[in-house]
Amino acid sequence: MFRREILPWALVGLTLGLVEGATAAVLVKTGFRGAATPLAVNIATALVSGAPAFANVVSFAWANIAHGRARVQLLVRLQALFALLVGLIGLAPRAGGGLAFAVVSILAARMIWAGILTVRAAVWTANYPRPVIARITGRIVIVSSLAVAGAAALAGIVLKSRAFDPRWLYGGAAACGLLAASLYRRARVRREFRLLADETAEAGTSEAFSLRMVREILARDPAFREYMLWMGLFGGGNLMIVAQLVVILTDDFAMSGGRQIALLAVVPLLALPLFVPWWARFFDGEHVIVYRARQCRALVAAIALYCVAVFGAWEWLLWPAAVTYGFAMAGANLGWNLGHADFASSGRAQHYMGVHVTLTGVRGMIAPPGGMLVYQLLENWQRGAGRLALALPLAMTTAGAIGFNLMKNRRT
Repeated sequence: MFRREILPWALVGLTLGLVEGATAAVLVKTGFRGAATPLAVNIATALVSGAPAFANVVSFAWANIAHGRARVQLLVRLQALFALLVGLIGLAPRAGGGLAFAVVSILAARMIWAGILTVRAAVWTANYPRPVIARITGRIVIVSSLAVAGAAALAGIVLKSRAFDPRWLYGGAAACGLLAASLYRRARVRREFRLLADETAEAGTSEAFSLRMVREILARDPAFREYMLWMGLFGGGNLMIVAQLVVILTDDFAMSGGRQIALLAVVPLLALPLFVPWWARFFDGEHVIVYRARQCRALVAAIALYCVAVFGAWEWLLWPAAVTYGFAMAGANLGWNLGHADFASSGRAQHYMGVHVTLTGVRGMIAPPGGMLVYQLLENWQRGAGRLALALPLAMTTAGAIGFNLMKNRRT
């Protein structure tokens, strides 16, 4: 089952690389600079940087669609649709209307990807035992992350060399995604009949995942509710930082788009394969609350380094910050995909994942534009003061880290 999954997820990673937060933000900021007002371009940059999270707000709909249905066939269709939407982005004209078209296309593609993540979580939970699930899925994450990094690196090279129009990249990415969908038809779900039976027994085929179910799960499970609270602060701060950095590095540091992609996308993604195995061993041996209490410190350290580098105008320090951020995100990736399983029973794993990603969508909708508006207000007040907005994501991630550690201390 692992061998049947590894190549399709690697190929679809090449598709994903062009709509991943940092890469998409840089492509929008550099590609549409001057095509609309600075405020419009900056807000668009924030929206696409937060699109990976914002799109998850529709996860409850995907949970309903997947409920009681064969997973592989559904994933194949979603992968193909995702590839086609990514290909559409390359058709956006370089004008104000093209900016809107690109943003909508990226958001639509990310909404389909949210469905892929929701369905995939149930497949992985069914296929791989809990004591080794992080190590096995971590290998898939490593290969996929390398593919995403490769796509981002290629985009950076094209932006720097101007060898051809970057819009052609989207057509190639779409072709990779369609090939991935074709290959994924060979995948299987271990004892899928039992998974479907558990879903029917726990929730009933007539009970659809909804916002009412979100409230019900949060009301009945206080530990999961508190976990989601701290994830809201912690994750919200993380979602703000990328768009703010893209705008600051472009407008204040005059950094090229290719260099920004290398710094904000390629380096963190290449760091993932180095650090995922370490985080996976820790995850497999501990409850997610204990795991998050340690992992959160790495992200706080990374954002603090970014802030020091920007405030001190020390461009060299951005590179160690990027490596530290990659280390932190390697752990965050495993926790985000698998953490809900430590709270949910087998039949409700997909519903808990639905709650998790729906709330991720809410903060993805609010945090990046909110952080950008704070930046813009400070910049309008005094030229160059916008960088002070970086203090907000630092404060939020620190508050979330404190919350996880309070939960861990009560648990122990």
